[in-house]
Amino acid sequence: MESARLFDGLELHSKVTTVEGDSALIGRKTPEAYSLDLEIKIRVPKPAQSLEEVALADPLLVSTLPGIKEDFPKAKVSNFYYGLYQLKVDAVNRALGHLDQIVSRHNFFDCNTILELIDAKTNRKALLIQSDMDVNADGSDADRYTVVDGSFANFQPFTSYRWLKKTNKLSQFAPEREEKLKQLQAEYDAKTTSADKKKILREQLEQTQRELSDLKKYSFLIAKVDPYVVLPGFMLRQPNHPFLPKLGDYVVVMNRGKLYPAILGDVGPSYKIGEASLRICVQLDPHSTAYIRPASDLNITYIVFPGSADAPPGPPDLKKMHDRCAALLSDIGGYAGELCEWEDLLAKPSPSPEPQESSPSSASQSSSPPPELSPTGSPSPKSTSSPSPSVTKGN
Repeated sequence: MESARLFDGLELHSKVTTVEGDSALIGRKTPEAYSLDLEIKIRVPKPAQSLEEVALADPLLVSTLPGIKEDFPKAKVSNFYYGLYQLKVDAVNRALGHLDQIVSRHNFFDCNTILELIDAKTNRKALLIQSDMDVNADGSDADRYTVVDGSFANFQPFTSYRWLKKTNKLSQFAPEREEKLKQLQAEYDAKTTSADKKKILREQLEQTQRELSDLKKYSFLIAKVDPYVVLPGFMLRQPNHPFLPKLGDYVVVMNRGKLYPAILGDVGPSYKIGEASLRICVQLDPHSTAYIRPASDLNITYIVFPGSADAPPGPPDLKKMHDRCAALLSDIGGYAGELCEWEDLLAKPSPSPEPQESSPSSASQSSSPPPELSPTGSPSPKSTSSPSPSVTKGN
C-alpha cells in the first residue's frame, strides 16, 4: 500500500539512515540491523474557552445567543473534552499494528471545545460543543414508515433512542435476520464445524437474535425524517457527572445564525464527535447524503440540555420539540436567530371534506399525500424568530 494512502491525513517525514554493520551473515540474523522505528507525533489541541476563541469558529454565536455573554466568564471546559481527546490518542495507539485503520486527521481534530454553562438566573445547565457535522443515516420504524432505504454502507436499522412498538407491523429488516439465523444455525449444527468456528457462530447467533428481538419489540428514530444528533458513547456512561447527557435530551444545533431543534438520538464511537441525522444535514446543505457531510469545518455549535428528556420515550413530536427548545434557550438568555419549525414529513392527510348539498359544484376532493421522502432532500421547514432582537433572560 502506498504510504500516502496508508497514513490518512498524517504529515509523513521519512529517511533512511545507514551505518556500517557486521557481515551479511550476522546481519541477516540480527533484528536491529534492518529495522523501522515508528513514532507518531500529535499536538493535542487545547480547547477554545473564551468568547473570542469560540467566535472564531462561529462568528454569529454571540449575536444569535446574546444572553450567553453573561454566562461565559464562568464557563468551564468540560472533562468530556479531555476524555474525548484521550480516547482519540488511545485509538491511535491501538491502530499502530494496523496503520491502515489509524484515526484520520479529520476525525482526530473534530472538536473545538466542550464547555459547561450554568445560567446565573435560572440555573439551567447546558453543554456547548463546537464540532463539524457527519451524517447519520440509521434507524427505522415500521409503525410510522414502512419502507426505509437501508442500502447505505454501515447502515443500521436501530438507534439508541427507542420506544416500545405500538402496532404489530413487522419491520422490513426482520425477515433478513430470520433468514440469517437459519443459515447460522445450520452451519453451527453441521458435523464438520470445528469448535473454534462454533464459538464464533454462537456469538453471531446471539447478536442476530438480539437484533431480531429489538426489531420486533421497539421502534426507532428515522434519520431521513427525525432531527437528532449523535454523541460519543463514553459521554453517556458517566453516571455521577453533573452535566450527564441522556438519550432524548433536547439539543439545539446552530449554524450561520440559524437554530435547529433536535434530540439526542443515537450513540457513536467514543473517539469521534459531531454527527446528526440526515434530516438535519440536508437542511444545512441540500447536497448532503449518507456519504456527503454538510460541514467539514468546526463551525457547528451543539447546545445540549442535560436532564431535559421527556418520559416515557416515544416518536418525536416536532411541535413540542420546537417549543421545548425555545423555552430552554430562554433559560440561557434567549435567542435572536431563526428557530426552525420542522415539517412533519409523516403527517397523515386530513380527512376529505363532506360534500355540501347547497353547492353541487364543490365535489369532495382527496387530500394530498404526505411529502415524498427523497434520498437527499426534504421540504423546507418554517422558521420562527425570537420575539424581539433584544432578548432578556428567562425568569
